[in-house]
Order: sequence, then C-alpha cells, then structure tokens
Amino acid sequence: MRSPIAAAERSDAGKAARIQIGEAAARRHTAPIASMLFWGALCASTVIALHKLSAGWAARQGSYRTGVLTVSVFLLAALYPVRKYTLRLSLHWLRLASRLPRAWAVRLLLLDRLETWRVVHVTLGVFAMLPFWWHTQFGRRSLLELALEILLMLLVLSGFLGTMVEDFLPARMLKMGNPEVRLEDVEAASHGLYVEAEELVLGHSEALVHSYLLFVRPILAGSQPSRTLLWATLTGNSPASAVCEPARLLAGGFGAESAAFYHLVNIAERKVNLDHNQFNLRLSTAWLRLHRRLAISVLVLIIFHVTGVLYFAGI
Repeated sequence: MRSPIAAAERSDAGKAARIQIGEAAARRHTAPIASMLFWGALCASTVIALHKLSAGWAARQGSYRTGVLTVSVFLLAALYPVRKYTLRLSLHWLRLASRLPRAWAVRLLLLDRLETWRVVHVTLGVFAMLPFWWHTQFGRRSLLELALEILLMLLVLSGFLGTMVEDFLPARMLKMGNPEVRLEDVEAASHGLYVEAEELVLGHSEALVHSYLLFVRPILAGSQPSRTLLWATLTGNSPASAVCEPARLLAGGFGAESAAFYHLVNIAERKVNLDHNQFNLRLSTAWLRLHRRLAISVLVLIIFHVTGVLYFAGI
C-alpha cells in the first residue's frame, strides 16, 4: 500500500508541475512572436532574398571576412543556452537595469525574458546561414568543409523541428488532457494502475481472469508502438478506445461480473492514455537532444576548420 503522505506529496508536486502545460500552451499569446515556426520560415525567406540581392557584394568580401562573420553570428546565437542554463548573465543584466531609470529598467528586464532570447536565438540561427552561404562560394570544399556544411544544415533543420514541436505540442497535450508533465509521475501512475487492476481481478471467475490475462494485462504491462502514439498526437485522437476495443467487446459476456471487467477495461484505457502522455513528453525533448549534439559536432568541426586555415596561412 502506498503511504497517504507520499501520495499527497506526489499529487501536490504533480498539480504544480501540471501548470507548465497550460503555460507552454499559452506562451504563444505572451511571447514577442506568436509562432516561432512562422517566424523562422519568414527569416529563411529573407535569407534567400538577401542572398540573391547581395551576390556581387558578397563576392568582394572574400572567404576570411565571410567566415569571421559566420562564426560571430553563430556565437551570438549560442548565448541563448548560456542564458537559459546559467544565472550569471541575468545577474549582470539585473545590475545594469538597477542603475537605469525605472522606465528603462523595466524595458531592459522585459528584454531578458527567455521568450525574447528564444526569438533572438532562432533569428540569429537562421540568419547565420546567409554569411555561411557566402562563405561556401569561395574555392573547392574539402571533406571537412563538406561535412561541416551538412551538419550546419542539419542543425538548422533540427531547430525548425524544435519550433514546430514547441508551437504544436503543448496546445495539443492540453487539448487531449494529458495529465502529467514529468516522466516520473507517468511511471508512478502507470504502476498504480497495474496494482489496482491486479487487486481488482482477485476473487473473480476463471473466465474473467483468463480474459484479463489475455486482453487487459498485456496493455497494463506493456506500452503502445511509437507509430500509434505519434499518429494519435498528429490527429488529436486518443488511442485508448481503439487499443482497448477488443477487451471492451468481451465485457458484456460476463453477466454479473460485467461491471468488474468494464472497470478493468477503463483502467487499461487510462494506462494507454498515460503511454501517450509519456510519448508526448519524450517527443518534446528528443529534438533538443538532437539539436545539442549537432551543435557540439558543428562547434568541433568549426574549431578544426579555423585551426587548419590559420595553420596553412602561417599564423
């Protein structure tokens, strides 16, 4: 049996964390840009137009200037994760704001919101492709430079994937009623449902127990295929009804025990919804892990590239 105090603590923690879904879903209404995907696409269109208009000017700048400009813009874009995971930059920003008149200080602090930094990060990340595009026009590319070019494109594409996920997923999770926002809460709730079903089936007929073992327990003990859960997220439909339909069709055949089997099927449906909840939570962070790994790979290749250029230039 679970401790009432521990259960209450988990409930309070889950209730506080659940607010984050609503906040994330409403962020597009309070952020400087309503849709980061639309903003990123607009920036990409601007980059393409500027590249067409600046072909002659870019050719006169040479590979060194365009290379330095590309690295500089990417380093500025990298300030966003620094701001996101450390407080040092915000503390300096706060000290600067404290020396200014109140009206200016408020404006400066509003600029330090993570939403504002995110807009700047996406904007710089996309616009960094413009000087990089100029830079790739000079000379033949080596294998290292070709690998760097491919990884940079993948990095930007993963960023677009992230804007799509963050624009779409919180609102969809809120609409579908995904109750948990922490993976540990999902796992605890799933375990609780399994224990509840195992206790409920005790003392019933052999036919009901056999049907439970055949149709319900596999749902409670396993997890649904990722493709099923992804399709449910994209369409906005709960996967629970379709998954548990075979078991629900059997419930009417147990006579006086039908209510108990319907209860077991309801537990199984809640378990499928928790699986979907867990899938959406993992989906919301999977793109970020990919984005980070690509960014680190790009950084390593840039260091090799710059080092090689400086070495062969005799510096």
